[in-house]
Amino acid sequence: MKKHILLYLGLFYLGQTVTAQNIWSLKECIAYGRANSFEASEIKILNASYKEDRKSIRASYLPQYNLVANGAFTANNNTVAWNPNAGLEVNALLYSGFRKKNELQKADLIIAQSQYNIAIAENNVEMQVLYAYTEALTKKGQYQVCIDFYEKTRQLYDECSASKLLSPADGYFFEVLLQQDCQEIESLEQQYSIALLKIRQTINLYDAPDFEIAEIPSFTPGHTTLDMAYPLALLADPGISSNQLDIDIARESSRIAKTLLLPSINLRYTPYYELHKSGLQHYAGLQISLPVFNRTVQKTAIEKATIQGLFQEKQLDNQKEMLWNAVVLIISELKNRQSLYEISLTTLKKSTRLLNDSEEKLKNKNTYPEAYLVVRNWNKQCALDSVALKYQTITQAKLLDFYTGTTL
Repeated sequence: MKKHILLYLGLFYLGQTVTAQNIWSLKECIAYGRANSFEASEIKILNASYKEDRKSIRASYLPQYNLVANGAFTANNNTVAWNPNAGLEVNALLYSGFRKKNELQKADLIIAQSQYNIAIAENNVEMQVLYAYTEALTKKGQYQVCIDFYEKTRQLYDECSASKLLSPADGYFFEVLLQQDCQEIESLEQQYSIALLKIRQTINLYDAPDFEIAEIPSFTPGHTTLDMAYPLALLADPGISSNQLDIDIARESSRIAKTLLLPSINLRYTPYYELHKSGLQHYAGLQISLPVFNRTVQKTAIEKATIQGLFQEKQLDNQKEMLWNAVVLIISELKNRQSLYEISLTTLKKSTRLLNDSEEKLKNKNTYPEAYLVVRNWNKQCALDSVALKYQTITQAKLLDFYTGTTL
């Protein structure tokens, strides 16, 4: 069993040396994930279509030229004649209120909103990477804790065995303990591998078999008070900006709907040839259109746009409230995790001293292996908890920076 364990540990350290050639920092993972986000790439394609929609709106208000061909039968004095004609038709909208201006402004707002939607998609990737990254670091740290405890216990077992301090039952007790350590190490190794895979899948990185991550350096969040953090979060959140543009788009839709109740004036000019006549014929005229009866469609469009605007305003208020709650929770969680982490470090130091005393007593035959096991398990759990709390604290601190607009 010892040979198996030593081989296992040797492969682990060898693997650490090899994978160190392709170490990714949190910033690099986030940058790659933002650049390769499926959702963001889809919105970018939509953005291109919105720009084409704007071109279409502008073109629809330019004079329209059409080649036309008509034919008709005419009856006169018992004579039926076929009168074909062909020509060029020109139609131009001269007046429609401010519909063109409003439609172009609405198109500009939709294009601007799509940029914020791209930022929302990229921010979603950023948060997913942060959670996956700190989860992986947690597993990596706990993995190393178990390695250290295994090595220390194995060294103690070898010393006690060499000094003939252990009975056969005690020796079996230590072998079972070391075997349990091996199983826990193997489990954490698998969990760490899965966590790395999760990061790679989140950022859409597939061709990186030697992918490894770096430690997050110690840092202090830039803004830790609510009165400073929340205003910055309002400015930094692309979802808030996108919702504000939804309100502006609804207002433009209402203005466009109101222009449907105004008169529109069209100019039509058609030069054409009639085969049974000589020379070029001309037609020119103005068409004035004004809805008089059955204006339900236009009024319904106005009401619908107004209701949509009220809905977007309520949604914006709710989103601001949710953002407030999120910032409050993050700041509270950050303080809580910092306090728990400091307590865990203090407890870890005390339990480590007790473990050292217990080891010395075991070497001097002043205690039993069972008593040593109790102290060892407590110390080991304290070490595992401190690793988890360390990265939970880092996660909350990074989240606070993220919400207040600091690039992770």
